[in-house]
Amino acid sequence: MKQFFLFSFLFCACSVGLHAQNKKITAAGEQGSSTFSTTTSGLQYKIIKEGIGNELPSSGGFITFWTKILTENDSIIDDQFQNPEPIAIETPILSYKPSIEEGLLLLTEGDSALFLLNADSLFINTFRQELPAYLKPHSTIKMIVKMGKVYSKRVVDSVRFEQQKVAAKQRAIVTDVDVKDSIAIQKYLQLHNYKAEATKSGAYVVILSSSEQEKKKLQKNENIEVTYIGTLLMDGTEFDRSRNGDYFKFTLGIGQVIKGWDEGMQKLKHGDRAIILIPSRIAYGSKGAGGSIPPNAPLVFEVEIK
Repeated sequence: MKQFFLFSFLFCACSVGLHAQNKKITAAGEQGSSTFSTTTSGLQYKIIKEGIGNELPSSGGFITFWTKILTENDSIIDDQFQNPEPIAIETPILSYKPSIEEGLLLLTEGDSALFLLNADSLFINTFRQELPAYLKPHSTIKMIVKMGKVYSKRVVDSVRFEQQKVAAKQRAIVTDVDVKDSIAIQKYLQLHNYKAEATKSGAYVVILSSSEQEKKKLQKNENIEVTYIGTLLMDGTEFDRSRNGDYFKFTLGIGQVIKGWDEGMQKLKHGDRAIILIPSRIAYGSKGAGGSIPPNAPLVFEVEIK
């Protein structure tokens, strides 16, 4: 039978409205019982194996788990047990009962349980899709769930806080590099008494000579040919150049070259000779390129368009 990775889309709206619980409880029956227990809403379940956890999923938390879904005749619909990566979701809302969402809230880390679910309700309310043709309306679906990790809101908030700190630090570094690149570019322009036109992302184009016969600027998706000499702005070290007599060919504006080239070239016309000053953010960024272009290096290209 065709398998479906159904939980990839499960619980897409996960703003949680549950009350916190700090110990395992069941609505009826004993844990580990060979018979099925039933919640007050009518959900039938059986604990197959007790895990090591003692904290139930709670509001604002996060859980990971694996599932195996079968028909009432034990034909497999979907089996995630062999997947090394568990399903990972925020603690789900109880928008209706009985439901598998309700069942997940009964399990702690390491627990395994079997749930009996109404096929129509599971597919329409949880999976948000029509009941497949191979399933009978109102039939029973068996879902085995093995709970992975159960993270509290406190843990989730702590992780998010650390992620925000790292992101803020990265933004600060990028901003600092941008400022340094901008100052270096402006100093270069002043030193050489150049007049330049800026692109939308901060590259600067200096026209050294221009063809009076050509009026139209280069356009996106245009195939162009260019000779170039590339140097580091900070110390003038040459890192690359086109071979003597050979033109470098590329299609403009589609990402075949660095962004600074894609933007800068569109300020030029056929026959133009120019200098393009490119901040590192739209050149090779924090990674640099090989051993010749260090990280966060603004670049200077002297170019001539055929």
